[in-house]
Amino acid sequence: MITNLDSSFKPNYRWLPRHIAFDDFKSGKMAPSGMSMILMDIENHRTLDIILSRRNRYLRSYFLRYGRSARLAVQTVTVDLYTPYRRLIRELFPHAIIIADHFHIVAQAYRALNQIRIQAMNRAGKGTHQWRALKHFWKLVLTPASELKYDNYWRRANFGYAQLTDVEVIHRLLSLDEELEQAYRYYQDLIFAVSRRSRSRLNQLLTIKLTVLPQPLQRVQRTLR
Repeated sequence: MITNLDSSFKPNYRWLPRHIAFDDFKSGKMAPSGMSMILMDIENHRTLDIILSRRNRYLRSYFLRYGRSARLAVQTVTVDLYTPYRRLIRELFPHAIIIADHFHIVAQAYRALNQIRIQAMNRAGKGTHQWRALKHFWKLVLTPASELKYDNYWRRANFGYAQLTDVEVIHRLLSLDEELEQAYRYYQDLIFAVSRRSRSRLNQLLTIKLTVLPQPLQRVQRTLR
């Protein structure tokens, strides 16, 4: 199937759009690495080509088919967080700005926050009140703040059966671990900046020094920069 798709596109190697994107997908045994790539025109959402492999050598060989003037005309390239893509862009599209796909950035921050939650559990010690609470309410910790219930009360066994809203539970969980609270605030600010397209909130995140962030979030911060 991938072979048929590949042959159905006839790219013009003397031209590229100003704004392109590429993203990988699983193509199974039809590709050497099991992963292929879609090359798209961002402005009209048109697929330009299906590239058989995402391996670095193959991608370099593929994009070198395009003339230098075509590659120099590319202004932005939107990609996921796969590192070889970024090295390739700097080499072959020297005038292009690299734009990280916001979905992948949020997903990376999601994984970092969950990792920090688990680290907080381990610091508290298995079987402790803190450990049980952070384990039980893991979904709340990872839920966007805009989706939390602030006016519905439930009896919470982990907090002495007190009647608490989701927001109140989050406040209690964050009070258990300083790094978790910092990571949670960062994650929520990132979600807000992306969903609202808030440049000011994003700029605030960019000013945070790497050294003050928990280790898993430092990778997210490098991606943003």
